[in-house]
Amino acid sequence: MIYYFSGNGNSLHVARHLADALGERLSPMTLSLPLQEDIEGAIGLVFPVYAWGIPNVVEKFIREILHSPKRGVKSRRGYIYAVMTCGDDMGYADKVLDKALLSVCGKTLDAAFSVQMPNTYVCLPGFDVDSDTLCKEKLEKEETAVKEIAVFVSERQSVRRLTRGSFPWTKTYILRPLFNRFLLTDKYFRVDTSRCVLCGRCRKMCPVGNIILDEVPVWQSHCTGCLACFHACPYHAINFGSMTQKKGQYSIMKHLYG
Repeated sequence: MIYYFSGNGNSLHVARHLADALGERLSPMTLSLPLQEDIEGAIGLVFPVYAWGIPNVVEKFIREILHSPKRGVKSRRGYIYAVMTCGDDMGYADKVLDKALLSVCGKTLDAAFSVQMPNTYVCLPGFDVDSDTLCKEKLEKEETAVKEIAVFVSERQSVRRLTRGSFPWTKTYILRPLFNRFLLTDKYFRVDTSRCVLCGRCRKMCPVGNIILDEVPVWQSHCTGCLACFHACPYHAINFGSMTQKKGQYSIMKHLYG
């Protein structure tokens, strides 16, 4: 089984390709479905890297689902691997995942991989979506990368093929805690009422059900930081404070199908 979390579609795209290559089934982490494999089976985790670490959705999945004695994996002997999508680099996100898994499953990852996908984080200076050309290049390379990953997984190899980037320790263990403390919040989202038509697309696209529609979209304080609401708004009516007003929006469907 492959369990995935995806905010803007990149990780779902990778998960689907991987499932096809391995002949595996897919299940979203957000539905918290019980595990179907026996204790010797393989579990794949596919998700985006957030702030050079793992999303809170993934942490919750590991804590509440993988740890449950009813799932039979408290002291798991099977093969656990992760495929992490990132815009550029992923720091020590695999080490963060290792620590979470060790505390609940009694083991770390058997294998870990990163796949570069179009960038979606736009909330800080210097961060914006990739150009159309770069998006195309990354999406073209993704399929080859996933086929290579599928070979490693099918052979149950213990391997880590990761793009850590420069200063990975600093990014994961210094910058990430600061990001999570000050920027992993939905209190900065603002709606331009002159643009918003209450179409509901932001609510529909939120992977954690964090938005309700009142007179304007209203966030419910359990944001995972994916920015799907920002990218999905067809009228560019949603912004994260003032930092995203002139930033681009990303749609994987646009780049795949025009």
